[in-house]
Amino acid sequence: MAVNGNETTGLIREAKAGSPAAIERLYERHAPRLLAFIRLRLGRTLRAHLESRDILQAALLRSFERLSQLEGNQEGELMAWLMRIAENEIRDRADYYQRQRRDATRDVPLDEAHAAIAAEIRSMSSRIVLDEEAARLERAIERLSDAHREIILLRKFEELGYREIAARLGRSEDACRMLLARAMAALTVAMTEGTT
Repeated sequence: MAVNGNETTGLIREAKAGSPAAIERLYERHAPRLLAFIRLRLGRTLRAHLESRDILQAALLRSFERLSQLEGNQEGELMAWLMRIAENEIRDRADYYQRQRRDATRDVPLDEAHAAIAAEIRSMSSRIVLDEEAARLERAIERLSDAHREIILLRKFEELGYREIAARLGRSEDACRMLLARAMAALTVAMTEGTT
């Protein structure tokens, strides 16, 4: 469902003012994209050891706790902020996994308000994870090369401009445009193959 910019801006303002309904609507609209971003960013290796849904829940919970820190009221600013939180969560969990230290005493109990929000986020993210279209997209993305996954992530999820993508990848802007075109073609083929 498309959301116009003014509606999103209004929802962000209401959410910052403490409206639970606005927070829920924002998360329902943006969580599927954030989950896809998390799955792309994890890659196959980490996804085998880290649960995408757990990272989504933790990122949404952390964003709820820090909503007052969100600068701006535009959809792009919200997504960039949510993606930074998710990347930090992925990095923390990957570091933790790689050190192979599991300490159950590190879990911090939630107070009742946070527990209720956490339960709602878990319920919402469960609906998202079960969405067949997201699962089909994930399977298709897994069949792409690392370069194709990365360019799709940078352009379609992080919404970076070609200049910034070129700087990150060490390629020219034209080469990045061509790489994205090939990546999107490969994704289309992979999505089509997934339905047969």
